[in-house]
Amino acid sequence: PMIHQKNYDFSFSGLKTAVLYDFKKRSSKERKSKQYIREMAAEIQQAIIDVLIEKTIRTTKENKAKTIILGGGVAANKELRKQLREKIEKELPNTHYLKPNLSFCTDNAAMIGVTAFYHLNKKRSWQKIRANANLKL
Repeated sequence: PMIHQKNYDFSFSGLKTAVLYDFKKRSSKERKSKQYIREMAAEIQQAIIDVLIEKTIRTTKENKAKTIILGGGVAANKELRKQLREKIEKELPNTHYLKPNLSFCTDNAAMIGVTAFYHLNKKRSWQKIRANANLKL
């Protein structure tokens, strides 16, 4: 359902719930089968990729963006990288597509940790750190 909403929000809780219900209706043997696990993982991945690409292409067109940047931990997903590139080449051939090398793709927790490391190296004491969601990096 998220793919058809006119906003640019991402939420996969409905997908998670659908997967849970499907899982619960399966027999114990089927739940443990490699085939079921592989097929379910592939379907989940594709459903997420479809939403991410659809909304990315739509906002790029609507806002006349000249560049698409794939970032964050999701940028490590090789299938997303490939399908997004293919969709951009097909529908937005004049749009630049930038993505980091896989070695630089990590989750946000790791990025926050690296930021904290560099801040600590500025002779700041970690005991004096206070949470502030509005801080600029």
